[in-house]
Amino acid sequence: MRVLIVGCGQLGSRHLQAVASLAQVKEVEVVDPRLSALKLGQDRLNEMSDCQSSISFRWLTKLNEASKEADLCVLATQADCRLDLFQEIIKLINCKKFIFEKLVAQSMKEYEELLSIASGRNLSIWINCKARAHDSHKRVKSNLDLKDPIIFTVSGGNHGLANNGVHAADLFVFFDGAKKIEWDGGHIDPILHPSKRGNRIFDLSGTMVGHTEKGSHFAITFSGDHVGPTQFVVMSKRYRAVIDDVTKWFYESTAESGWKWKKVPFDSDLMVSNMSRTFVRNILSYGGCELPTLQECYPAHQFILENLQPHFDKILGEQINRCPVT
Repeated sequence: MRVLIVGCGQLGSRHLQAVASLAQVKEVEVVDPRLSALKLGQDRLNEMSDCQSSISFRWLTKLNEASKEADLCVLATQADCRLDLFQEIIKLINCKKFIFEKLVAQSMKEYEELLSIASGRNLSIWINCKARAHDSHKRVKSNLDLKDPIIFTVSGGNHGLANNGVHAADLFVFFDGAKKIEWDGGHIDPILHPSKRGNRIFDLSGTMVGHTEKGSHFAITFSGDHVGPTQFVVMSKRYRAVIDDVTKWFYESTAESGWKWKKVPFDSDLMVSNMSRTFVRNILSYGGCELPTLQECYPAHQFILENLQPHFDKILGEQINRCPVT
């Protein structure tokens, strides 16, 4: 099978490592106009001990140099150009299955255009909001009764209210089963945090609060002055859990045990280069994976983008009608 990877930066090169480990893949085409990005991809292949020697790699600087057919396309560029680039890809290349990096787009208008295109062309698109595929989070989900409301709080550093926030919001949707997160308010720090991804790319810090129709509550806080690991706390009337995925710390308790805490084994490898391997393998073999689809990821993006966009306008002093993130 042939896999096309568009964008070979920090994340794209990790997807490349995942794809390069799969025996079912026979050809990989990597497109990035930056020679430094292509070199990063080549360097990361050289780091691997399990790169499949039978795979043929092509390194391209222009999309029109790629083959006209692909079994899967991984689109790992920045969000600001995703809609235009996606339209170019489907014009030039016959491909029906895609993985998009998050955030999907910088505005809900662009997101809805992507949904319309995907629906009209019968395309399958999964979003790399991989938190719902973590073994720890799947365990939490299995212990929750879908009828019961939950309280879900997320806190950490790294001033990632948009970039990391969409992961948290999607995880809340996964736990709760909600179709929409209603906005309850919050406090956004009046500071733009610059990104190493570009001069016009930023993120925010602060707190966002929401609820769902059945009475679940969601609060997310990212600090702007430290990079402490993110902590997840979830609670229903029967179950509660505290998780730190970075340090692999997971405790849970139940009403039946008198809320006595119990440590849960945690040995998952949560790196993109590992998890993407499973996602790509399952898409190529079975036509699907545990990542949320473009439609399933809509509520998380709606909550994050619609409610942060006015703050970007205010801080920037201009109406840009989008969130200039990732």
